[in-house]
Amino acid sequence: MTETTPVERVAELLKADFKRIPIPLSIGGLQIDAAAAFVGEPPRPDLVVVGDTLDQTPARLQQTVEGVGRALDMMGSRRPLTLIVVGPRPESSTLTRLSRHARVLPVGDASDQSNLENWLAVLLPLELPKLQESRAEAAFDKLLQGARDAIERELIELSHSGATAVSSRLAALVDEPFLDRDDTGGPK
Repeated sequence: MTETTPVERVAELLKADFKRIPIPLSIGGLQIDAAAAFVGEPPRPDLVVVGDTLDQTPARLQQTVEGVGRALDMMGSRRPLTLIVVGPRPESSTLTRLSRHARVLPVGDASDQSNLENWLAVLLPLELPKLQESRAEAAFDKLLQGARDAIERELIELSHSGATAVSSRLAALVDEPFLDRDDTGGPK
């Protein structure tokens, strides 16, 4: 299903990591109207409010964000507040005033999916590229070929076992000359 309004396109993108909460937003007994609101699923503590410049004047957007900010303060909440502004972009002075109370993401009409994803990237989980095993093995082999001595080669080979294995072996190698030896060459 294709979402038709910018608010619904934002909601569709956020639905995997945020829970949509009912409007009007109720915080500490105060009712605050907004186009949409979301709360982050753990570990994301964000409260995300969506404002639509087609439905709300800049003054109304400011009232909304100030009201939510004050209500969060009254409740002693440490939850970060993000305002996503859809619709025609407000003037920079309006965005500056809004940014005093919340992180502001002016996404415009949100019709271009990649542009919307780019604007909302700070709220979405980071997607790392898939590791190409063949490239990793080639780099490992090249590193191993460049090893100058047996100890360096041993530590490089241990890297497959993890950082703890490498650091433990390195510590043992550093301690080795200082260990007391008996007549057979073994530790006392």
